[in-house]
Amino acid sequence: MIINKKKVYRLCKELDILEPQRQKTIKYPRRIAINREVTDPNQLWEMDIKYGYIAGENRFFYLLGVLDIFDRTLIDYHIGLNCEGKHAAKLIQRCLWRRSF
Repeated sequence: MIINKKKVYRLCKELDILEPQRQKTIKYPRRIAINREVTDPNQLWEMDIKYGYIAGENRFFYLLGVLDIFDRTLIDYHIGLNCEGKHAAKLIQRCLWRRSF
């Protein structure tokens, strides 16, 4: 006997032997720095690196950005065909200069 999964579900529902559906947890509001309390700008910065593919040239590009966690603004970024430590160091220097430290 071949039984469709929909038929099995319907029969289980009639017999009341289904497990209850699990409740989804709401993930909002998003909290980035859970273990820190950020009350002012420039207390906590976050670096993030992303990469994408350039189809015409068969290469990748990299985007390295620095975010201020307090107001979720992008302070500065580096975009290029490679991303090394020297690029990150220059980016941090530019961010410090931009925020007047």
